[in-house]
Formats: sequence, C-alpha cells, structure tokens
Amino acid sequence: MSDAVGAPRALNDPHRSRLAALPRRTAGFVLALVAGLVFTLLAAPPAHANTLDGVWHNPYGADELYATQPTERSPRDPMAGDNVTVRATTWPVAPGQSVWVTWSVNGVAQTPRGASWDYNSGNNTYWKLDLGSFARGDVVEYTVHADVNGGGQRSSGPFSFTTTSWSTVTDVTSVVDNGTSVDIVTGDSAGDFTPKVRFAFPRLDGFDVQIAPTGAGLELSGLPDYTVTDGASQVEIATDELVLRIDKNPYRLSVYEGDGTTLITRQYDPAVFRNIGWASDGETTVTRIEDHFLTPTGERFEGFGERYDRLDHRGTDVHNYVYNQYQDQGATRRTYYSVPYFANSAGYGIHVPSTRYAIFNLATHLDDMAGFTVDTGGALDSTLTYQFFTGDQTEMLDDFTAETGRPLLPPKWAFGLWGSANEWNNQAEVEAWLDQVESSGIPHSVLVLEQWSDEATFYLWKDAQYTPTDGSTPLQYDDLTFPSGGAWSDPKQMIAEAHAQNVKVLLWQIPVLKENFTSNPATAPQQHLNDKAYAQAQGYLVDDGAGQPYRIPTGQWFGDSTVPDFTDAEATDWWMDKRRYLVEELGVDGFKTDGSEALFGRDLIVSDGRRGDEMHNAYPNEYTSAYNDFVQETTGADGTIFSRAGTSGGQSESIFWAGDQASTFGAFQEAVRAGQSAGQSGVPFWAWDLGGFTGSFPSAELYLRSTAQAVFSPIMQYHSEKADPSPSEARTPWNVQARTGNTTVVPTFARYANVRMNLVPYLYTEADDSATTGVPMMRAMSLAFPDDPDAAQYDQQYMFGSQLLVAPITNQGQTVKDVYLPAGEWYDFWNGGRASGEGVKMYDAGPDGIPVYARAGAVIPLNLNDAYEVGGTIGNDVESYDNLVFRVYPSGESSYEYFEDQANAHRRIDVSADRAARTVEVSAPALTTASTFQVSGTKPDTVTVAGSALPEVNSVSALAASTEAWYWDAKQQLTYVKVGASTGERTILLLGVDKAGYEAEFAGHTAVSTNADHPGYTGLGFVDGFANAGDAVEFDVWAEENGAHQLRFRYGNGAATPATRTIRVDGAPLGTLSLPPTGSWSSWGTASIDVTLPPGRHAVRIEYAGGDSGGVNLDNLVLAR
Repeated sequence: MSDAVGAPRALNDPHRSRLAALPRRTAGFVLALVAGLVFTLLAAPPAHANTLDGVWHNPYGADELYATQPTERSPRDPMAGDNVTVRATTWPVAPGQSVWVTWSVNGVAQTPRGASWDYNSGNNTYWKLDLGSFARGDVVEYTVHADVNGGGQRSSGPFSFTTTSWSTVTDVTSVVDNGTSVDIVTGDSAGDFTPKVRFAFPRLDGFDVQIAPTGAGLELSGLPDYTVTDGASQVEIATDELVLRIDKNPYRLSVYEGDGTTLITRQYDPAVFRNIGWASDGETTVTRIEDHFLTPTGERFEGFGERYDRLDHRGTDVHNYVYNQYQDQGATRRTYYSVPYFANSAGYGIHVPSTRYAIFNLATHLDDMAGFTVDTGGALDSTLTYQFFTGDQTEMLDDFTAETGRPLLPPKWAFGLWGSANEWNNQAEVEAWLDQVESSGIPHSVLVLEQWSDEATFYLWKDAQYTPTDGSTPLQYDDLTFPSGGAWSDPKQMIAEAHAQNVKVLLWQIPVLKENFTSNPATAPQQHLNDKAYAQAQGYLVDDGAGQPYRIPTGQWFGDSTVPDFTDAEATDWWMDKRRYLVEELGVDGFKTDGSEALFGRDLIVSDGRRGDEMHNAYPNEYTSAYNDFVQETTGADGTIFSRAGTSGGQSESIFWAGDQASTFGAFQEAVRAGQSAGQSGVPFWAWDLGGFTGSFPSAELYLRSTAQAVFSPIMQYHSEKADPSPSEARTPWNVQARTGNTTVVPTFARYANVRMNLVPYLYTEADDSATTGVPMMRAMSLAFPDDPDAAQYDQQYMFGSQLLVAPITNQGQTVKDVYLPAGEWYDFWNGGRASGEGVKMYDAGPDGIPVYARAGAVIPLNLNDAYEVGGTIGNDVESYDNLVFRVYPSGESSYEYFEDQANAHRRIDVSADRAARTVEVSAPALTTASTFQVSGTKPDTVTVAGSALPEVNSVSALAASTEAWYWDAKQQLTYVKVGASTGERTILLLGVDKAGYEAEFAGHTAVSTNADHPGYTGLGFVDGFANAGDAVEFDVWAEENGAHQLRFRYGNGAATPATRTIRVDGAPLGTLSLPPTGSWSSWGTASIDVTLPPGRHAVRIEYAGGDSGGVNLDNLVLAR
C-alpha cells in the first residue's frame, strides 16, 4: 500500500487529534466524547480554493472489533453477495475537490467510479462510494484518487481483496485410521477441495477435532486406544468411555457415552443448515472455519472467560476478543479476559485453542443451533482445531486446565486483605496508611501502589534524581537520590516498614513505551528517550508489519505509544532488568500488571512470527508470562502478579481482577457474575475492587455489603481511581466512615477483615485444590450442583470452595435475601441455625450481614483467637495460626483434605456420625501444630482421643490454657476438642451425642416472639409468648436415616401445672405432648415423642391447638434416633 504526499502520519485518521496517554481509567470517557464529535457535521469554513493536501483510505482501519474508522472499507473482508463500500477522507476542506476509484475485477479494468460527499468534520472532508457485490473468487483491486478542480491529484492505494463464500462438507468418501488418529474424508459442496476431519483421543473421555478444508495441514494425534468400525451408512469410533458415530450421507457427528446409547450431543442437521463449513475463494485462501451443533431448548452455555452480564449465554453471540472496556462491561458485553471455552449443561464442553477472533452463535441464527466461527489468518492450508470434553463442569475443568495450564497457586499472603488507592502517590500518604492500619487493628496483607513511578519509564520513582544511562544499562537503587520535597524520600525504607508490619508491596506496571507527554511529567525524561531509542534500534518492539514500530491507535489508552515484544527473549530480559532493582534491592513482592489489550491490526508482527490477528488476544498472556517468570525467579516463588487481561492459559501465570467498575449496586452484581464466570473458565484466583473504584463515592450500605461479599472472594481488595481528589476518595474503611458519617463502617469492616483472616486455612486449602484440579474457589451454582436445574438460575449466590454456600445481598435497600438451598441440610455459618433444601430460604441479614451456609458433613479449617471468636481480633500472620480449628458438621460419612502447607502435606479428616449409636467419630490427622475440632451436636457424655478419656473444662479460657481437653459451647452447640501436635492419626470419639438441636428462635413462628431473658438456653435465645390458642412453632428438619426417631423438645415451664401441645409432622397429627413444670422459667426440661421418618426433609409443628393448655418457653428441638 502506498500513500500520497501529505498522507497522515502513523497510519491514523488525520481528523483525529492525538490524545496524550490519559490518566488511568479516564480514556474511555474521552474516547466516547471524541467518537461523538467525529460524526457531528461541522460547518467549517473552507480553506483556500484549489487546495488538496492528501487523500486517505485504510481498508481495515484499526482492525478493532467494536469500533470503525470513517475511512474503512465495509465490510473489511467481503464475501460473495456483500455490498462493498469504500470510505475515504481528503484534507483540508476546500471547494472543487473530487474523489474517485480506479479498479479492476480479476485483472479486468472497470469503469472508474466517483465517490459522493458524505460530510465535513474539522479539517477533513469524508467521502464514500459503493463498489457493488461480487462473486466467490473475484479478486478486486482498487486505488482511491482525489483532485481539486482537475489538478493536484493525490492517491491512496492500491488495495485489494479476494471474495469468499461458504462451503461445507458433504458425503463421507473414505475413512483412514492412522493408528493415533482417524481421518474422515468428505466431499466439498463447492467442488474445490477434498476436506478431511481428523479425530484424536488425548484421553478416553474426550477427543480433539481438526477440520482441514483442503485436506492439508493435519497434525493431531492422540492415544491408540480406540476402535474404528466402517459401516455402510455410518462410521463408529469408540473408546471405553465414548462412542462417536458419523453418518456418511451426509456427514454428521453424534457423540454418545461409553454405553453407545446415551446421546451427549450431535452436530446440526445439514439438511437445515451446514454443520462444518469454511469461507474460501476456492483457490487461494481459507479465511474462516466453523462448526455447529444441535442444542435443544433449555441447554445452558457457560464459561467464555470473565463475563459480567450473565452466566448462561444461550440466545446471544459471544465474541472471543479481549478489550479494555472502562466500566459498563455488562451492558456492552465486553471483557478483558476472554476464553474460547464453554461448558454445556448436557455434559460436554468445547475449547477452541486459537487466539484469533472467534464468534460463538448460541441459538441466535437458529433457536436450536449453536456453533462457533473462527478466523484462520487466510492461509490456504488453514485448519481449525477444537477440544471436546465430557463430564460435569468440575471434571471438564480438570481436563481443560490440564491442557491449557494449571492455575498458579498464589503465595499464602495473597489471601489476606489488599489495600490500594491511586491517591497514595507519595511516601507521606503511604506511611499515613500504614500507621492507620496499625492503629485500627484491621489486618491487611498487601499494599498496591499505582502512582509510584515517574509516569514515563514506569520503573523509576517519581522525583528521583539520577544520571541517565544509555538505553542498554539498567539503573540501580544507589544511582537514585531522593530530594527533599519530592514524592518519595526513601522508598526502600518505606517498603521495609511495610514488611515489618507483615504487609507485602506490589507496584503498578503498563506494557508501553509512552509517547505523549502533557503533564505528570510534561516532557519525556531523557532516560525514557534513551530507552525508546535503544529498544527500537535493537528490534525489541512490536513491528507494524512495514518495518516500523507498531503504535497503539490514537485515542486508545496510551495512544501512539510503542509496545515491547515479550515474545522476544532478549527484549524481555532487557525490560525486566530495568525493574530488577525493585525486587532484588527494595524487596518489592510483585507487580500489578495492568493493560495489554492494545494490539490492533492484522499486519503487525512479533518476534516469533505471529501476526496481529493472533496477537490481539495472545499479547496479554505473553505479558503476564514474562512478568510472572521474572517475579518467580527474583522472589524465590514467593511473589505474585495481579493482572487484568488474558485468555486461555492465563490462569497459570497470575491472579486476575475484574477491571474498572463503578461504585453502584449494578456493578456489584456484575462483579459477582464475573467472578463465577471466570471460575467456570479456568480462572480460580480472581478479585474485584470491593465497593467499586470509580464514579460516585460508595454509600456505607454498598461498601459494607460488598465488603461482606469480598470476604468470600478468592482475593479481597479495595481500590479507588482518582489521583489527587479532595476530599479523599480512598475506599479505606476509616475514610468511608468519615465520608458517609456512618459510624458502623469501621467496626463492621474490622469484623469482616478478621473473618477473612479466620478463613485463611480454608482459603489456602481450597486454593491448593484449585491449583491442582482447575476447579474454582468461587463456584457457580450450576457448576456445584449440575443435577439441580433450579440452582442454575441463581447467579447472585455461589459455593465458596467445596464447603460454604454464600449468598451476598447485592440489591440496594434489601435486608432479606431469598437463598436457594440445594437438597440436603445446611448450617448457618454464623450461628448454627439450619435450613433444608431443595428450595428457597428467606434469610434476614440485617443492614450488614451476609447469608453463609455450611453443607451437612462439612469440615472447615479456621484460624481463631484464644476466645475462639469468628470475627474476633486476630493478626495478619498467615505463616502460623493462633488456634488451628476444624469446624465439623457431622452427617453420615464425610471427609476433607486439609492442606498443611508448613509440611507441604495433605491431611485427610474423616467424619462418621452414627445417630442410632449416638456417636460421632473424627479422625485427627498427623499435624505439626496443636488443633481444636469444633463438632456440631448436643453435649456428649464422654470424649475420647485414641481410646483415652479427655478431661472436660467449663470455659473457653480454660480450654485455651489446656494442652488437651474438651468443652461444650451451649450457644453454638459445638463440642471443642483440643489435641496436641502428632506424627500419627488419632481417633476422636464423642459418645452419647445427638445431632445438634434445631433452635426455636430460627424456626417458623405463628403469633409468638423470641427472647433471651432467662439463662440456660442454647443458641441465641428462645421462643417466648407461646401461651395462646393458635400459637405455633414449625421446625424444618432433616432425617439422615430411615426409621424410628424421637422428637425431643427442650422447654421451660415455670407454672405449677403441666402444659400440652399438639405435634404435627408433615401436616399430619402425631399426638399430644405433655410438658411438665420445670420448677422455674430459668430451668429447662425435655419432653419427647416418637415418630418414624423416611430420610429427607420434614416439617415438625408444635402448636397450641384446641384442648391444649398452659404457657411455655421453647428452646430447641433435637431429632434423635
């Protein structure tokens, strides 16, 4: 392509003013404003007559998916039947200008065609002309010309395109068994090629497919453990776990389970619409390849990376395209982290291991068809490979991350609380924050500094003085001096002070060599100019495809800047050596690796030969991989990076955060979805900026609701955008309290921050499992309960790890949450109250609570203080625990594998509850530290450890002072069993113990109240005012076993005569219960009645019916065998 004299620089549209690299997060607003101005007709005064400085046309524009430039060709890649429009601009605006196109089709010159004036904007006139439509195989070449009053001609071009159309496979013509793969040879509907579809089995329960329209380029191979049966009308390829049947006339694949009869899915019916297809001219190029499957109504499609608007994408088109979308990711359906993988609720998943653009059409073109279309790069021997997984989502994620990379387990300190604010841009701000953290007693683990650098090199501290070196030589810390009055007086000492408080430090990064400087700083430092010149001279930059450094399109964040090529090992080493002193001399613990979504244009090229169509989505992974390798090397694998963008495989390099959210409840809801969606796509270590980081300052309500949720996120962080706001915009709890005037913010936040530290043993155990299997920490209900279609409808609740169900309140003004509980019994994590599924439980969370349930059979490792308080004051030390506690909710047989990282060992805990024998047995594994088991249940008669009776103590403080003992907590109905460290497994046995009582204060109430004015109750109180006809309490109970049970009501009756109550079970009358006097209202007794129950959920109602008498207080109901 050639340009006329006076063509605009840097291949950018000349009407667009060059934007400086904008302050972080503000570019999106400015771009929207610019876009609006570009298309506004301006009545600009004409320049001198007979003036024409240039004409410009760029067929692909910036090659951006979500935006077009007014000088593009439309469509960029024409197919047969498309009407082709060419747009161009001339400058300056002047009368007498004309624009036309000279062109040819298949080498035959066509009549030149004139363009029509479209509009004027600024200094430019815009033109357009229609070339018409073309047939498959047509090669169109054209040049755009302009003159003014017949003279001063300028031109842009020549340009060309080749017209393609869709072809598809027809009948199977032969079958070739290669020993480690099978080729199905078919006809071509266009008659040009001999297509082949190759199947290979990397594992017996899944397969890979490679589609080769021309029959060339096949590479797949796999295990030899399959059989091929070539029949008259069908080919069957079978392993022990899967059966593939391929109809021959025409080609159509069906996938069955190993029994050969249970259909998983099948390709779409080619009599209605093609299944396998490709776009080609039939001779020189294949540009896109696709496949389509049948999708019955009700199938769900989940995954696709970090998606904000929904979990089930059925009925939408999903683009595999990473993009820097500032706010409103849900409304725009754009994402920073895009993964071409989905899980289908029918029990299969598909991953397209390509970084080129792909679109997934999910029941949009036809309501029973789902498919994907993938760009190829245009080579004639292009192929499309996809991976087919089977099983439930957890099984498929295990296989998917085995293929794309296991998630990298972050260091343990990463699971504490992170603090960040853009306004912490000097040492005084940071030291004030560290002081406030210490004085508040709110445990923090990580400090992230964004505006720490000179905003030019992004590796030198702001205001540091030094002698510039040539671009090849990295500076050391001793080369820097920090003048009085500068932003930073001694960053090395500051980081040491943070470390002394057990706070790690991360520094912000961006992968650019910045071009534009208007402020902060106003001019480029000499060191930065030296670095840029050296990088260009050494070829360390992404190339634009014409031998010049690629530049980020004007108007994008850091527009016009060049970009380091992290596929070049020398370039990567050079870049990282500049930053080495930060880690090795100052002790920085990692980096916040922002950006990287800025490669646009199919022609750019990187060191390893890949072009822009592959690198747009791939560059974020190259960036995070380079930084992760550097951090792991320099920190001894005790550092981390915190990234925004990525695609398949990114999980093996970094923790990710959700990007730029506003401080609104809507953005909060989107973040909750995004975390689940990321997890469904292989990304388990994820965070968002709790409360949002931009826009209006968060209300106390939003802040506390999101704080509660963030406790139960993989990573917990607060952050704010503005650099120098007044008043402060920091999302610290003390600033939110000061700004909102709500004095509950700091104490509530402190309690939740302590809960976060309480959960570290659980967090790290679940994180280790995620790193091993790919199963996320934040698990969508559909993933956790694949056999419960109702659960999948609830996208504002999730399983957090394997044991806890979390249902954050994400609606403004809401205090009661409808929580969906799957089948089984669920224990309220905060108070031991119970509810049964499957169904909806109305949960009153008050102004700052969050519903959290433990599943029956759960074992939850915790770090608690000596008072054994969840949410009580505790420090930020993650390397040793105050009290390692295992909270146990016995139910039948269950087990849990605790990760004792100090010993790098997995410790299995088995729990067995025999309700008929009234025993609970817990295996205490070998542990390097003392531990306490909190076992839910009634008070036992005896507790033994390894066959020896353990002494009972009567208080928590006495337990804390003991080496080994047990204590029963009536409030929580927990038996605390404390044991010492041991090199071997021991059995803890609770004798004479029943399932914990169902607290009356948590039951359903009719005309009664609750109170706590008489001592001796269990739980939080008791039912009072149970004294009149019509009064009732209804318990939702769960029978673990079939057979005879006893309903034991604990009550108080301070009257002199017995009371009676009628008992109903599941609506049917069971009998009348006598409740004799207990001597006083502060004394409690038990009254029992027998019942036979099948296993499962039951409603037990105790009511004051006709004929009943007396008043009672009701404490709890024990369901015993």
